[in-house]
Amino acid sequence: MALVERLMGLEETKIPVHDFFAAQQEVAAGFITVAQVKSFLNMDAAAETEYDALIALYPTGTSATAVFNKTTYISRMHAVFLLAESAYPGYDTPAVVRSKLGI
Repeated sequence: MALVERLMGLEETKIPVHDFFAAQQEVAAGFITVAQVKSFLNMDAAAETEYDALIALYPTGTSATAVFNKTTYISRMHAVFLLAESAYPGYDTPAVVRSKLGI
């Protein structure tokens, strides 16, 4: 069960995109951990690997610019998964979604 397919609703158990987005905001703010998100969303090894690849792309740092960049990255990820969830053209295959996210 790869993460992208679960977020797109192509594999069971679907991960609600808004829940995933909320979890990313909480991870970025330091209120929950990546390990907790993996547990909450019942990720298997394939999903964890993809999630780790997304996390590795998070901008780092604590300056105002770094925090803005991290928030912007998470918002873009949310937008991509929302469009993918409804299979809009250009967001309708897992391969295209992975390409847009850089994984």
